[in-house]
Amino acid sequence: MDLIHRPYGFLAELTYHCPLHCPYCSNPPGWKSDIELTSEEWVRTIKEAAELGVLQIGFSGGEPLLRKDLALLIRSARQAGLYTNLITSGLG
Repeated sequence: MDLIHRPYGFLAELTYHCPLHCPYCSNPPGWKSDIELTSEEWVRTIKEAAELGVLQIGFSGGEPLLRKDLALLIRSARQAGLYTNLITSGLG
């Protein structure tokens, strides 16, 4: 892929769940958990991002620590050769 036109970073908003209610948050009101990607869908998306040339993935949300599969997703990103970053409130 052309180095000039490839994406370098990927922000993965894993969930809308969050223990905080910050007034500036962009989480949609009235969200439903069934619109979130499954573990398998995230693993595939992470692999596809790496194939596109992404170098770094940021795991965010909502609160990513509330995902029971977070370790799996981080492991998948590392296996794909991606630098990982966790964007969290530290709660959860």
